[in-house]
Amino acid sequence: MSTLGLGIIGLGVGKGALLLNQKSDSPIQVRAVADKDSERLKLVHEDYGVGFVTRDYNELLSRSEVDVVGVFTPDHLHGEHAAAALEAGKHVICTKPMVTTMADCERLVHLVDRTGLKFVAAMTWRHLPKILAARRAFDEGKIGKVTLIDTGYVHDIRRVCQITPWRVTTPQDFLLGGGAHAIDCVRWFAGDIDTVHAFALNSGVIPSYPIEDTWILNLKFASGALGRVSVICSAVNSPPEAHQRLVIYGTKGTLTGLDLGMDGVFERETLNADQPANKERLIEGHANELLRYFYKMAHWIVADEEPSPSVRDGARVVAVALAAQESLSTGRPVKVCNNF
Repeated sequence: MSTLGLGIIGLGVGKGALLLNQKSDSPIQVRAVADKDSERLKLVHEDYGVGFVTRDYNELLSRSEVDVVGVFTPDHLHGEHAAAALEAGKHVICTKPMVTTMADCERLVHLVDRTGLKFVAAMTWRHLPKILAARRAFDEGKIGKVTLIDTGYVHDIRRVCQITPWRVTTPQDFLLGGGAHAIDCVRWFAGDIDTVHAFALNSGVIPSYPIEDTWILNLKFASGALGRVSVICSAVNSPPEAHQRLVIYGTKGTLTGLDLGMDGVFERETLNADQPANKERLIEGHANELLRYFYKMAHWIVADEEPSPSVRDGARVVAVALAAQESLSTGRPVKVCNNF
């Protein structure tokens, strides 16, 4: 298989893709980068051998050596950048949240259907070792049918806001920007979400952040299961085990983190978690999880298979967050749009 060319728009989280160029056997490598920071572009060109760098993402989209585009810009720009990439004939890997509006959800779904191009909504929790371990136990039938699922995106995001101040000045909506991980996680185990009833507040912990940073979403799934998603971006000195928390109550057992208790089995089981794809941790952030998406995208393109999470999965995650926002404003439960 010939190596696919990857173009990266945005060197925030997107810088993790540069690790691909340190692996000679990688089926996909970074061949172009677009970013507003000229110094970053210079380092990318000199240190990672990226042949084309630019401050204009449209120039990147015109490059024939780019087969796949990775969108890693601020949340509110995802719709514009992903749509432009599809229109330019490029497959797309888009970081979470896929977009921030219903109109952009519908536009991207339409473009993917029209062009036949591959699109993955890169929800990195799906490649976290402990979430993968939970999924294996679920697929093996050890938990049974989900009756209630509880997860949380718990983070003290103040340092991140200092490094990327657009999160405060734009501002980034943390329900979408962080909560998308947790919403996708519960959907992965329990299916489509039918109804959401949301509560939220601004804790005041994050200086100058003007909207809600703390959310509780009470959920009812189409299957009849219940769920809860917590999005807490003001978690001062919270323990590591609180972040990416996952608890599943099922008809055959209960999973709390990596601890699994099954019906009729006296001894509890501790699930084994995979090691990260990249043990070196050369680049801070979600590089380990994103590398798996880049490798999988190469496979999906060559094998002509549907990526997962798909563009429709991405849209349904956004739809849950938008329904939660409506619920907060009305004080009532809101039906979620799953019709994409």
